[in-house]
Amino acid sequence: MEVNVQEFIELEDCSILAIKNRYKAVRRALNRYKYKKSSPEERKILVEAMQKYKSLAIREEKARIYNVLLYYYFSSSPLTDKQLMKLFNIDRRTVYKDIDRGVKDLTVILYGIGGIELLPEEESQAFIKAKLQEAITKKLTEEFGRG
Repeated sequence: MEVNVQEFIELEDCSILAIKNRYKAVRRALNRYKYKKSSPEERKILVEAMQKYKSLAIREEKARIYNVLLYYYFSSSPLTDKQLMKLFNIDRRTVYKDIDRGVKDLTVILYGIGGIELLPEEESQAFIKAKLQEAITKKLTEEFGRG
């Protein structure tokens, strides 16, 4: 009996899943911050990440993206997409592209340097790894059980 492990691994591509989950977790954390529902620790982590992003944005000419993110999520009175359009003289699509790029950059800052964990338990790396291991074990048991 032959088990095609490579095919199974391709079906269970956890790296893409992990990246998407991290992105979603950062976006949820930003929304909690925006609506003042985040914990003090989470707020501190996000502010520190934005401080790192500010220096990165200056070096990489991403100042507008940084500022859009700042006004959209971190302002004491967050601006709407329409207000951002007027402020930066850009169209609505560009506002949302900038927000998306900024969230991706923040995700790299938060997870790329040692992995500050913002994911809830059911989305954590350990949980995903355990579920993946469980799925692999089940698949291998099924394959070997048939022979």
